[in-house]
Amino acid sequence: MNKIKIIAIILAVTTVAGAVLFFVTRGNSPEVPDIPQDEVFSLETSPYTAEVSVAGANGEIFMPTGIYGYYYTADLSGKVDFFTLSDTGFAPASEEKKTAKVSLSASTQSIPVTVNYIKTDIGTVGIGVFSSKGDSSVKYYDYAFAKLIDRPSGYGQGYLLLADYTKEDFYKTNKLYDEIFEYDLKASSVSVRLSQNTRLIDSDANYRKDWDMMTDEFAANLGDAKYFMSSRYYTEAETGIRTDIMVYSGNYRPTVAVKDIVGLWFVNDPNGMHYLKKTDSGFKSVCKKDKDTKDVVTFEGDFFEDYLRSGNNVVNKKTGEITNLMTGEKMTVRGVNIAGADIFSLSPDGKKAVFAFYGEKNSNGVPVQEVIYCTTDGSADPAVFVEPLLFSESSSFVWINSFAVMSARATDSSGSEVSSVLYTFR
Repeated sequence: MNKIKIIAIILAVTTVAGAVLFFVTRGNSPEVPDIPQDEVFSLETSPYTAEVSVAGANGEIFMPTGIYGYYYTADLSGKVDFFTLSDTGFAPASEEKKTAKVSLSASTQSIPVTVNYIKTDIGTVGIGVFSSKGDSSVKYYDYAFAKLIDRPSGYGQGYLLLADYTKEDFYKTNKLYDEIFEYDLKASSVSVRLSQNTRLIDSDANYRKDWDMMTDEFAANLGDAKYFMSSRYYTEAETGIRTDIMVYSGNYRPTVAVKDIVGLWFVNDPNGMHYLKKTDSGFKSVCKKDKDTKDVVTFEGDFFEDYLRSGNNVVNKKTGEITNLMTGEKMTVRGVNIAGADIFSLSPDGKKAVFAFYGEKNSNGVPVQEVIYCTTDGSADPAVFVEPLLFSESSSFVWINSFAVMSARATDSSGSEVSSVLYTFR
């Protein structure tokens, strides 16, 4: 096995008859151990390796489908499989996997995608992947990811096909889809409801991707509404930063329901529409119902620089305070310093959290990353890991329940083999 020499920048894992992990609190430890300048790192003797279990025994990276209890795997060749999770691990879904060939209209191109889908008692879901490696006839687009979902209730009966053209987001669990298609499963036909008449062109001479957007989270939080997201009235650099909520229709100019929200967080429920708005000194969570708008909670600082969001919660990286955007309820993470964190993921019950840091590269060009697993009330000591190859930065942390979280991690020292691993809180 090739071994990687580490010159650690922040903290280091030492190896004394094997690797030993320092369980420390960043910035709060009374004594920081001496940092060895030239230590040998081994994936096999990594403390993190001992703490996680490999969920993808054959190199699978399991992704949530959006249907509770169902997951999928996919690769750029277009191979897709569906799984369910039980106490014994992941197993192939019992539902019959069917396929449908569709054609996505993107600018002047027609992108062929084979969608693999299953029908469950809860709903229908399908995944399709196009890569130019398998088809060179498509110009300008080297990748397309398509997701088949049941229409949100406000959209009526039938299906939507959501398309994403950003290859770097392949393993993201909450993709920002660039296009919303209506899909007739029986006829296997795809159509576009939204007018394209005034759609602008991007720097690559393709349609701008911010015309009609949706995320997995947005689709799940629509309730009985018929909305979509768009950044069409802002610059390309502001896509997903400044967003309008529009009413889905075939009108030449769709009605704007909410103008210029901060980011992509939006929930529609019986209480109204929940979203973020910028203020003079920060931002605020508001709830709008009919013509009445009320402030739920106000924040100081920049949303994108000073905060991280996980579902309906944001954390202030400077103070560790977690706030529920729907209710304004607060709690503060104790015993850890999360300044500089890049990822925040909160458990479904709100009692546990993951903070991950991309880190800096060592002398071999390998990032020395950091992951903190902790309870939000400080009832247990945090587990802090600082070493290379902790997690794939292109993927997400996925909670399978309130005490176990899944991520993608390299399973060989070169980092070329990656699979899903599971961390269980004890």
